[in-house]
Amino acid sequence: MHDAQDAQFAETGALPLVALGASAGGLEPLETFFANCAEYSGWAFVVIQHLSPDYRSMMDEILSRSTNLRIIHIEDGMRIEPDTIYLNSPNQTVELSEDRFIVTAYGARGLTPPMPIDSLFKSLATRDTEKTVAIVLSGSGSDGTRGAQALHAAEATVLAQVPSQAAFSSMPRSVLAAGAADRVLSVEEMPEAINMIFSLGKSGRNAILEIKGTASQAILKALERKYHIDFSAYKPVNVQRRIDRRQHLRGISTVEEYHALLTSDDSALEELYQDLLIGVTEFYRDQEAIYVLRREALDKLVERSDDDAPLRIWIPGCASGEEAYTIAIELSEALEQAKLERKFRVIATDVHRRSIDIASAGIYSAESVAKVPPALRAKYFIHHRDQFIVEPKLRQSIIFSVHDALSDPPFMNLDLISCRNMLIYLNEEPQARVISMFLFGLQKNGYLLLGPSESVGRFGSEFKQVHTRWRLFQKASSRRVLDRTMLSNQLGSASRQSERNDLPMAHSSKLSASRHAPRNVAYTNGSFLDMTHREMLVAGYDALLKRYAPSSILLTSDGQVLSWFGAASAFIDTMNNLAEWTVDQIVHRDLQFTIKVGIERLRQGVVDTSSRDVSVDMGNGRQRMVTLRLEPLDQLGRARLMLANISFRDDPQDEILEPAPSEATRANVQQNEDTLLLTRRIQELERDLRLTEETLQHVTERLEASGEELQASNEELQASNEELQASNEELQSSNEELHAVNEELVTLSTEHEIQIDKLSELNQQTETVLRNLGLGVIFVDTDLRIRRFSDLIGAQFLLEAHDVNRALAVVSPKLSFVDLAELTQEAIRTGQSQRAEGEHGRNFLRIEIFPMVDPTSSVGAPVTDAMLIFHGL
Repeated sequence: MHDAQDAQFAETGALPLVALGASAGGLEPLETFFANCAEYSGWAFVVIQHLSPDYRSMMDEILSRSTNLRIIHIEDGMRIEPDTIYLNSPNQTVELSEDRFIVTAYGARGLTPPMPIDSLFKSLATRDTEKTVAIVLSGSGSDGTRGAQALHAAEATVLAQVPSQAAFSSMPRSVLAAGAADRVLSVEEMPEAINMIFSLGKSGRNAILEIKGTASQAILKALERKYHIDFSAYKPVNVQRRIDRRQHLRGISTVEEYHALLTSDDSALEELYQDLLIGVTEFYRDQEAIYVLRREALDKLVERSDDDAPLRIWIPGCASGEEAYTIAIELSEALEQAKLERKFRVIATDVHRRSIDIASAGIYSAESVAKVPPALRAKYFIHHRDQFIVEPKLRQSIIFSVHDALSDPPFMNLDLISCRNMLIYLNEEPQARVISMFLFGLQKNGYLLLGPSESVGRFGSEFKQVHTRWRLFQKASSRRVLDRTMLSNQLGSASRQSERNDLPMAHSSKLSASRHAPRNVAYTNGSFLDMTHREMLVAGYDALLKRYAPSSILLTSDGQVLSWFGAASAFIDTMNNLAEWTVDQIVHRDLQFTIKVGIERLRQGVVDTSSRDVSVDMGNGRQRMVTLRLEPLDQLGRARLMLANISFRDDPQDEILEPAPSEATRANVQQNEDTLLLTRRIQELERDLRLTEETLQHVTERLEASGEELQASNEELQASNEELQASNEELQSSNEELHAVNEELVTLSTEHEIQIDKLSELNQQTETVLRNLGLGVIFVDTDLRIRRFSDLIGAQFLLEAHDVNRALAVVSPKLSFVDLAELTQEAIRTGQSQRAEGEHGRNFLRIEIFPMVDPTSSVGAPVTDAMLIFHGL
């Protein structure tokens, strides 16, 4: 078996490496692990522990009892070799680069507190992931969690000890809570699982999951039924990792029991759903990648800004929004540096509603924004208490929306797509489908940024690689290559579409209503489910709307603009407002008064159609007369929608002709009616405002009285809080020190117990040797008090344990041929050995007395003890 493994590793050229992190209580699982590794060869092991700088670790001696592998301490520059266990030294951080160790003292990097396990794990993220396994064993704290997350993102395997079997479960629980553990196993099971991973690679990891396949598939079906998301596109190992995590956090031993819980408990199913979708992101993640994006893409997009069209950027899988804000900040800086006022729109999407809500709020902790450069943090964030709020102007440039990149149509006319570390969680076919959608949405020369472990796959010929390491690509052609399976089963799913607050497929600005067309497609005949028929249907809708739809604006009774058609686009301006589509914000100012009158009539329940002639400023001093026809769309009840139909007067001249007297009179009457209607509405609002002001005045007076009392209490609490904060900082510092000392003491205690066991075993062996040789031994101090005696002496001369520290003259055997106390005193006084022999009972005894000195002292040191040896017992 060993030969086969060695041959296999020789073929791959990659040395299998197992990195183990352990702290308090880690000695026993380490011994168990290496005892179970005896049948496997060709692996290298790196063991990282929290070690006391004041105590010499005996880990090498202890592990040597459980394994025949070579055990050495790590030195800087040392290269890893197979069948070797490498141990770290105290006060050192160990990293691995190109299979060579880099050793750094703690103080050199200011690590406070040091995280040696994290440091090693993070450095392993660049290794061959199929030949790298990390293990987190018993220990206190969270060291190893961040490193495990880095390995997890790189698709390496992370194993964690079953928390209930760990003496100190904090470290494995922390890795489990972070979702970074691929499997949670007992220590005895780990070597076999590692062998399968090293032997079969990714297929081995999938094979491990086969035993859970049936129950896991049932769980995924339950998720699909409730949340309408198909997780079959995701890699099984990643999905199973999340299932295992929630299962162990619930304290359930089998996946079948966990499936039963999910079936009966909606809250447990919601927990799993959130776990499967919440992504890992941060501000300025991989700072070098952000700088490459700025230099190679954003700056160049700004340089070629020669039109008024806004730059369009899409960030699918945005999670909680940090990356979207990061790119918006960098693009704002690029525009400011180029002294341009060009608008831009960042569209950030995610399938997870809660993540979108967090991103939309734009509120982050101090820890979250720590990587943002201080100058940019002060410029684009508002610091309020212990939180940072995104600056409103920057927030308005970003649209957050629920959108499934795997199934929903892509956004169009994009200059940049940033999709980092989403594809690594998908199977090969869904990856190609997503890349196809990106290619379809990008403009020619648009940019695509992927994660460092991702690629464009079979679409490589469609892109030019701008930066190899950070996977920045540029679309090389104007072709729109679309995978025809990307919209499978989506146009017929009304329940899914009801969850979306924006459908992105706007074919062009010429016909903006087309972005609403898919809502009606959901009710079409099933014969159109074929992709070709669907494309024909959408094209037909476009043609019908373009030819027959009147030039009009679709509005709600609260002034929201839903859409517009035909020539009405000339009176709509969305360039200066990306978020709020209201009459006040985007409709031409000359039409606003008339439309507001219609909205007020609609609000009052008037369903009659009305029309008004309006003079509109078309720019450059030109005026144009239009007829605005306001038509409620529901003639039966209280209408909530209204269509503002716009038609131009027949006279095409720039100057407006004088209206006929009858028309002028009618226009004046209509103007008076409209003014009266709005005046009444204004009076109603003023009355409500006065009532509100009176109420607020009363509330304000009460609040002022309460405020004075609260102010006094607040001052007292503030003083107390400052004292408590100072005390808390001191306690926290002490706690960290005690925590570190406790871990070291636990490790030290374990090693002492092992030494005590070894000494007890050695003592028993010594007694056996003396008994077989017929020898007895008594040790006395310089005051002739017994310090220790052998078992044979106790049996022959009836000495008991309580005789220790008693005088030799009192408890020693009475021999006829010698006075033991006097002879021993002579040996101590002269420093020379003494001998005596004679009969005692039926035995002939020979007694030797040797003075003893401290072996560490110099020559001529005084005698400290004496040893009496009895021959012939």
